[in-house]
Amino acid sequence: MARVIAPALERRVGRRVTVQNKPSGTDIAAGNLFKDDLQQGLVVAFLPSTTLSLKLPSSPFPFDSASGLVPLTTAGAFQVAFAVSPMTGAASFAEYIAWVKAGSPGRARLATTSTDAYLRIYGRMIGRDIGVPFEIVPDRGASGLAKSLMAGVVPAGLGSVATLLQQKRARQVTIVMTSGHKRVRVLRDVPTVVELGYSNLELQEWYGFFASSSSPRPAVAEWDRQLRAVLAQDEVVADLSQLGLEVEASTAAETAARFEQHQQVWQQRMASFGMKSDN
Repeated sequence: MARVIAPALERRVGRRVTVQNKPSGTDIAAGNLFKDDLQQGLVVAFLPSTTLSLKLPSSPFPFDSASGLVPLTTAGAFQVAFAVSPMTGAASFAEYIAWVKAGSPGRARLATTSTDAYLRIYGRMIGRDIGVPFEIVPDRGASGLAKSLMAGVVPAGLGSVATLLQQKRARQVTIVMTSGHKRVRVLRDVPTVVELGYSNLELQEWYGFFASSSSPRPAVAEWDRQLRAVLAQDEVVADLSQLGLEVEASTAAETAARFEQHQQVWQQRMASFGMKSDN
């Protein structure tokens, strides 16, 4: 997604824009992202809301509590996809539920990407609602999850739409449900949890841009202005939609309020399972 946005931003501002990937599975304090740039404001972070909203004591987390991140604009919303392996023979979520309940307990295995704690909690939420105590199986990243589903190592899995879209198009996995209230543009044939009658399972996360609180205010304001202008471009909107992102730009104040609300929602979800965060 960042590599879709970067070229458009580069054309707009007339300066070189580069993208650096920072793996979320490593314990990198947020300040380290900006430590060489605090006086210039030339670096921003592009992050999913779940990275910041959910912090478990037992999970590697790339941001410390003294990060001093300043929210800029949101980039857009994304949904989680519930996919099943061909081994299940299921073509719908209802058929999958029937399949998993009709067999041995070994069928109730649900894979997620290993670094995404929010997917493990969401999997437990789904299991609670359908009456299936899932064994959550953390896999090795997005590619590992897709391969496990295709090979039938696990019967079902959770991942972002972008994670599983290619395999779905190749008919190597079947996406039977997405987590929002409105169908994803690139998955018009897949119903949402709300459509299927599980409104309390609605989950719609988002990507956003963040700067350092130590960056010069004029630089932060210019990042915000230019990013929102890029996200309004039709070509960028179309390309991001193909990756499962529904573009939604916002002001810095709106982004901050949205982030605060997400924190509260995730705290409630974790508390319902007797879990505590480390925020």
